[in-house]
Amino acid sequence: MSPATEPGMRDWWKELTQGLNELGYVEGSNVELIWRFADGKFERLPALATELAGLGLDVIMPATPPAIRAAKSAAGGIPIVFPLGSDPVETGLVASLERPGGNITGMATMSPRHCRPRLALVREVVPKAQCVATIYHAANTALELQVEETRAAARDMDLELIVLKFSTAEEIDRTFEVARAKGSDAVLPTSDPMALDNAKKIGALSIQHRVPVISPFREITDAGGIIGYGPDLSTLFRRSAAVVDQILKGTKPGDIPIGEPQKFDLSINLLSSRALNLTIPDSLVSRAAFLVQ
Repeated sequence: MSPATEPGMRDWWKELTQGLNELGYVEGSNVELIWRFADGKFERLPALATELAGLGLDVIMPATPPAIRAAKSAAGGIPIVFPLGSDPVETGLVASLERPGGNITGMATMSPRHCRPRLALVREVVPKAQCVATIYHAANTALELQVEETRAAARDMDLELIVLKFSTAEEIDRTFEVARAKGSDAVLPTSDPMALDNAKKIGALSIQHRVPVISPFREITDAGGIIGYGPDLSTLFRRSAAVVDQILKGTKPGDIPIGEPQKFDLSINLLSSRALNLTIPDSLVSRAAFLVQ
């Protein structure tokens, strides 16, 4: 269950399915997979969770904290395995990473930890930057942790930070207009399914308003953002298949430690950097796992 759209999550869910296949679970043979997507409407998550909980499932897999909370409220004793979960301790979803307790476990993206490195990238590609904007989906309260970490990092780096919320995909246009009007030297979307779902829009707005975007997602870099830096989320989905396998074989979810990212990807769009008259240092280019050129 995801608050995003099916196209936005498709590649990651395929990784989960592939991980299950490698462990001997074949859809239509010995496992049934049921998918639900809220299409960006977070208010639909409680109803979707209740619907799923009534289907007699063995495991519910909610992606992102709002979906996890909805599943936790509706699941009763059904095991919950989340393939994406920000910082589940800080968001109050589990007691600890080592022993989450209850009926819940999964994979943490630890998203707030990556805000400072992304802001540091602004200094590398826009050395004279004085002001940056972070944009985030207001319905996802878990993103407040990322905003606060970005705020602290901006203070340490002597950068003015403008925080801009949006409620719908259409409002993302407005955030770029405001960011540009206020003199932002870069825009930093938070790690959020709404940002991922609107990768093409964000990439296009970056070029249109001539404001470079540094994001958590390679998909936004592919669409026109200049840099992406964040955990390899596809790997987290694949690894979560092994957690499901443990639970189906009798291990209690609360006894399975929360997994954390082991790999971080740097993606760079040299076409966009040239369009925005920015020079990407060779030291960054050499570190990139993915280049658009």
